[in-house]
Amino acid sequence: MTDKAYREFIQTLPSCIDGKSYSQWIPELGEWRNPACHVRRAGRSGTAYKELYAEIPLTNEQHAYQHQHGELACLLKYTRDPQLKATLLNASPVEAERIAGEWFDAQVVKYREMWRKRTGEAPWEAEEVGA
Repeated sequence: MTDKAYREFIQTLPSCIDGKSYSQWIPELGEWRNPACHVRRAGRSGTAYKELYAEIPLTNEQHAYQHQHGELACLLKYTRDPQLKATLLNASPVEAERIAGEWFDAQVVKYREMWRKRTGEAPWEAEEVGA
């Protein structure tokens, strides 16, 4: 399995934030897809580096908003989860940023597990051992 195959799988899924599906027409595939968006954290990323198998599905609009305004603002704007929104709004700014980051990290874990159940493969584990 390759990261490319994993990204293609992620692109077939609805947005992890609000469940909206397929914001981009891919002519060569003849179907609608969502972008596979990388989640980056300090120590696991750098300029032009994107961690393998760390993509989550977002719509084009959500992905652009997340890049422009950050994860916290993106969740506040697009989530349909009233409990998550209330938690973020009632937290201190530093705590809200931490919660948003953990939410995005949890999505990476969720979709990796979904891939593992579907294919039986978990190549990110080999990378973690070799790191």
